[in-house]
Amino acid sequence: MINELVFRIIFAILWLVFIFNILWVRYQASAHGEKAPPDQAAIRERRLHAVGLAIFGPLWFGGVYLYLLLPSWIAFFSIPLPDWFRVAMAGVSAISIPFTIWGYRALGRNWVHALDQSQFRLRKEERLVTSGPYRYVRNPIYLGAFTLVISLSLLSANAFLFVPTVFIVTLIYMQIDGEETMLTAKFGDEYREYMKRTPRIIPRLGRDRSTHQEA
Repeated sequence: MINELVFRIIFAILWLVFIFNILWVRYQASAHGEKAPPDQAAIRERRLHAVGLAIFGPLWFGGVYLYLLLPSWIAFFSIPLPDWFRVAMAGVSAISIPFTIWGYRALGRNWVHALDQSQFRLRKEERLVTSGPYRYVRNPIYLGAFTLVISLSLLSANAFLFVPTVFIVTLIYMQIDGEETMLTAKFGDEYREYMKRTPRIIPRLGRDRSTHQEA
């Protein structure tokens, strides 16, 4: 049986590596971004999501803190998962990190924060990115991030982390419709054709993507 401390160390390493890389990539993108007035309509549309994230986000980060530093405080919420499964979740987490970073880097300067889409709407030089991970799914960053937080919560084997994770993933997933509406408005038929041949978030491995409609 693997000592729980080993799992906590693995969790901490994976989480820190992910956060460091995401912050660095986002800093690079924002350093080249153009400033624009906030899009109040977009902000209002996402207010419900923001409220939900404001509720469950602190629970998740609080759970991370407690799991890593004060695990006895949330031991009551432990889930009896086998060690082999938790090791497998560590592997899934490790794979999801470079995949998510791949998505960010493929976008380059095209990346924009979901809650501040006005900058993206006003830019003239953007092109629709369909290379790299965007060949397989339209939202690889979401896919990678969702996979990471779900697998990390299962690695922790603690409901105090897993339950908020489910709500956070659901709330963030609900934002995709608004973002794709924005992309359709900007790129028109080019994005509509892209939607037809490329699934939103679950890759169609081993299948001809060009012959299938959106799933």
